[in-house]
Amino acid sequence: MKKLLILNQNNPIVSSLIPLLHQNPDIDYQIFSGNPESAGDYIKALRDVDWIFSALGPNDVDLDFEELFDAIDEVQPPISHFVMLSAAGVDDELVSPINYPGVKDQAEFLKQQRYAIKIVDESELPYTIIRLSKLSENDSLDYKLFNEGIKMPNATVSSRAVAKLVLEVFQSNQLVNRSVGVING
Repeated sequence: MKKLLILNQNNPIVSSLIPLLHQNPDIDYQIFSGNPESAGDYIKALRDVDWIFSALGPNDVDLDFEELFDAIDEVQPPISHFVMLSAAGVDDELVSPINYPGVKDQAEFLKQQRYAIKIVDESELPYTIIRLSKLSENDSLDYKLFNEGIKMPNATVSSRAVAKLVLEVFQSNQLVNRSVGVING
């Protein structure tokens, strides 16, 4: 039995992931309900957690992660994989400009995303960063991945496709210590 902690701020990918988790009785999940800027709240939720899925943001995810990783350092849970949703464009990989929904200052947003990724990378936990540009409401489960450093189109991806990818990453333990962009395939 794997214990998954989901960090969510109204991300539709989590809504697509929950039904997939219900189909897997070997995964026990909990959605974090505390303050994402409180190490004390994270401490209560981290005990015996094997996997963490972060769907925080779009803004101030760096501040959330500072508190989260302070709590991880204190609790020392047996985390075997940390999956973070981030934005395509953090690696200057998009072939065309993008406008991030809910973001007023694009440059500051990208700095926050890059710093959050740095926090994850320096934690030395096994991680996967999933970079996406725009979510679509279609039902496609097909996706195409782009490795870090490879140019990718500013294209859409469905919440269901990203949820499927997240579950596959956890279950197969693939894409460890990698950052991948994703669009519908």
